Amino acid sequence: MKELSLLEKIYKTSPRDDSILIGPGDDMALMQFDSTNLLCGVDQLIVGRHVTIETAPELIGRKAVARSFSDVAAMGGVPTGSLMTAALPPKTDESWAMAVFQGANEHAAKWGGPIVGGDIATTEENAQPMFTVTTFGTLPTTPIKRSNAQVGDVIYVTGTIGNSIAYHHLHFTPRINEAQLLMDSVEINTMIDISDGLGQDASHLATEISQLVIDTALLPLREGATLPKALSDGEDYELLFTSGSKPPEHLATPIGYVQRRTPSEPKVITTTGEDVSNLGWSHE
Repeated sequence: MKELSLLEKIYKTSPRDDSILIGPGDDMALMQFDSTNLLCGVDQLIVGRHVTIETAPELIGRKAVARSFSDVAAMGGVPTGSLMTAALPPKTDESWAMAVFQGANEHAAKWGGPIVGGDIATTEENAQPMFTVTTFGTLPTTPIKRSNAQVGDVIYVTGTIGNSIAYHHLHFTPRINEAQLLMDSVEINTMIDISDGLGQDASHLATEISQLVIDTALLPLREGATLPKALSDGEDYELLFTSGSKPPEHLATPIGYVQRRTPSEPKVITTTGEDVSNLGWSHE
């Protein structure tokens, strides 16, 4: 199964009506209820894939929540509440499961979207534990969507990238506050959080007429990271965005620019012309 291909097929069959302001394909959906707009998003964490069974359970819960909250930040939103589910093998240690939920509860409340409900199901004996977090949020301003990069924009990234597996992927803080500060400083045309890899996630910001050009010499590398890893590792959960204005230096680093392209050209290249559009996690 190819995950991205399956998702694209699902997107085409998804319902469309006036209450769905942003549907499948972005970081989160946006729905309208009377005069209120609500962000809705969901993410999964699978033990053995996103974390190891040896990972401290409190950090498993933290990461499960942080992944979803990072999507809220990428939309320019503020989390308001969450739901969490667990699918657990029959012999799961109850104290281990409780520690996961305690880690999730603590950080969800800390970041402004407390867990208000959920569900637990029992799986087959040989299955890996899986946790799902559904997050809701509000928008102080208009939502920031993917695929809206403008020719002439500069590309920016928050924080540092690469070598996330060493420590960062279990300890990152969703860039909710940074997103709000950025929106107060500049007009952001498009934004995404880097989860699958810089090259692949940057491709989601391109359009049929716009191409992202990354200057690898400008990439802010995390300790222990290499340029190839910074382009493909993922799990950074930093904000990648484009803007026609310069944000404060302490909030983001410029790493490239947006130029015009034809549909046959790659979505993301380096300044040397290398196609990096597909560098990142392979969803197969």
